[in-house]
Amino acid sequence: MSEVDTRFYSGERAALLEEVREHLPAFLSSAATEQYDPLGDVRELLRLDDRDLRRVAAVHLCLTEAVRAFFDALTTGLRHPIASSNRPPVVSQAVRGPVDWGATIRTRAITAGDPSLFVVRPARRIFDVPENRALAWLLHNLDIYLRRAAVGSGAAAEYDEEEAGWAQQLASFRGKLLLARRYPWLREVTPERPTAATLRRLRSARSAFYAKHIPDAVLAMMRFGEHPTDDDLKELLCQRYFRPSEDWRLFEVVVALRLARAFAERSPRKRRSRLLVGTGAAAYARYTLPDGDEVRLHYQTWPPGIGSSLHAQARERHQLRAGAPRPDLFIVRTGKASDAAVLELKATRSASYLGAGLSQLLGYLKERPAAWKKHPSGWLVAPPSTAYAAADPSGAELWLVSSESVADAAVERFAATSGVTQSAVST
Repeated sequence: MSEVDTRFYSGERAALLEEVREHLPAFLSSAATEQYDPLGDVRELLRLDDRDLRRVAAVHLCLTEAVRAFFDALTTGLRHPIASSNRPPVVSQAVRGPVDWGATIRTRAITAGDPSLFVVRPARRIFDVPENRALAWLLHNLDIYLRRAAVGSGAAAEYDEEEAGWAQQLASFRGKLLLARRYPWLREVTPERPTAATLRRLRSARSAFYAKHIPDAVLAMMRFGEHPTDDDLKELLCQRYFRPSEDWRLFEVVVALRLARAFAERSPRKRRSRLLVGTGAAAYARYTLPDGDEVRLHYQTWPPGIGSSLHAQARERHQLRAGAPRPDLFIVRTGKASDAAVLELKATRSASYLGAGLSQLLGYLKERPAAWKKHPSGWLVAPPSTAYAAADPSGAELWLVSSESVADAAVERFAATSGVTQSAVST
């Protein structure tokens, strides 16, 4: 795993986030991805399990401006609900409401002309109308998403430190939902997913709660909760997922996307080269080269068929219950000119951390000795700094390379010998 001893400068981090914002939609684009599955793509790229991914989406949805505004207006809105009036006939000796004289005469005629009977039609408010059904549906679904957004135990499920009030806001929203259940009229309403006609009725309401806050929150629920697009996922990841304390994770994703972008942009256009995202041990991206070979990019996993693991053999031999080491990134070429390189990422400008990264790479190289065909086999990737000097990697097993030039180097190493000319892979 990558490490970080200090945070990125604010401007530097903002630039990295902007780079992700720019490229992530292309990474998730249906035009570039076979078997399009944006949630699967995101899950594989960021190594999120289903629970964490659902929670990230729930937090994002519940903190959108539309949902916040809805909860701000909820208490007042529930006090003044939309209702329709129904006047059912009531036979009574007490006159409580307008008298229906025609019905009264008919009723007296069949009751021996009892003059004490009256048919009255008192107004009774009906709350089970389309606007309130939409409200009940929204409250029901917000309850589901607020439960998903509850604080978990995993690191990936923590809130952004710059938004320390998120947890308090979500707790406040849950409290308002509990108060909403106390309104008797709301318990009479059947939740119903709003149709286009219902949204039009809401927009034409006199109350701002019904005309703006409910439909805006409904549309946010449908957008982020039901059918998120690649742009929605981009916004979700960039605004809600990355935490300032996890600059190392941002650095990993940036480098992973730089590699994907470099291979996608510089592959021969006459040849098919498409971005694929898999699951489990599959590559998060792969590209077909002109000679039929394939380049695959893996994130935090050993590629299948890369050779036996000495670490795994030792664990099995000694019945040792310990986790297996995982490289940050792995580039492998399959086919006639097979090749592989393991990449360790260090989001640091500290010489001591970089030295630890070299030690980790040596462990990876020793763990799978049969995997390496060409030097350098182990690449240490770090931000540009004065902590290290650039050097020619020829003949060396280990190489320390800047995150600014690693993508170019990867394309030149893994694609240039396949028939792609030098001009096709140079900047």
